[in-house]
Amino acid sequence: MVLLGCAVLALTACSEQLDQSLNDLAATALEDAVTRQLSDAGITLESGPDCSTDLNRDGTSLSGDASCSGTAVDGRAVRAEFDGTLSSSGCSGSLGVFVDDEAIAQVDEIPDCSVNVSF
Repeated sequence: MVLLGCAVLALTACSEQLDQSLNDLAATALEDAVTRQLSDAGITLESGPDCSTDLNRDGTSLSGDASCSGTAVDGRAVRAEFDGTLSSSGCSGSLGVFVDDEAIAQVDEIPDCSVNVSF
């Protein structure tokens, strides 16, 4: 009985590490997407963007939301909000990028974005 309990704890810890790794991959993909959107608008970051995710795995995709924050070189506050799905075939959903609460970009399909969830 004790061995079974230890196996369940090890499996749970492994699952939590996998979930964290997937969330880290998703955060990196979104950070790249936000940086590209800002660059396209002529805005350079001094720090960030740092994204935190609240995503759930569903087969080979991750769904949920994320928020990102950073600072432009001129000191303005940068934030982004994502709500959608990320997978190896692309990232879809709503991505809004804001500088001092002014909308810089609003996209429903994030170009050049993917996260490989199938491992």
